[in-house]
Amino acid sequence: LKGYFDYEQGFACAKKLNKPIIIDFTGHGCVNCKMMEKNVWPDPEVLKRLQEDYVIIALYVDDRTELPESEWITSSVDKKIKKTIGKKNVDFEISKFNVNAQPYYVLLDTSGNILTDPKAYDLNVPAFVKFLDTGLENFRKGEKK
Repeated sequence: LKGYFDYEQGFACAKKLNKPIIIDFTGHGCVNCKMMEKNVWPDPEVLKRLQEDYVIIALYVDDRTELPESEWITSSVDKKIKKTIGKKNVDFEISKFNVNAQPYYVLLDTSGNILTDPKAYDLNVPAFVKFLDTGLENFRKGEKK
């Protein structure tokens, strides 16, 4: 799967392609994330939708890569300065979606609106397909307005 590791880049691509976004809040050391990637994402029905219908943005909450000082942020949640990619990503997850869980999947339109209830760890493939289909259907409804 092709995707982005930077929210702004992925969001710009989604706007350009007029496709909905799936944000994958994940972690390098997240066992449940790996279980989803191994057992749900490779399913042909899931894979087809991810490849064709969505722009994927994977935001790693445990990425310890230091950000340049110009990209540091002060958290609106805990007022602390976030100096790494992971800390910035988890702060985004908490401040925007009021959740700190991985994996956590959020479907957005190209204006940043949530398309359906976000989804957490769940190895039920048909449920994940329904999640993706509902998001895409709501995205298409929004285009017609």
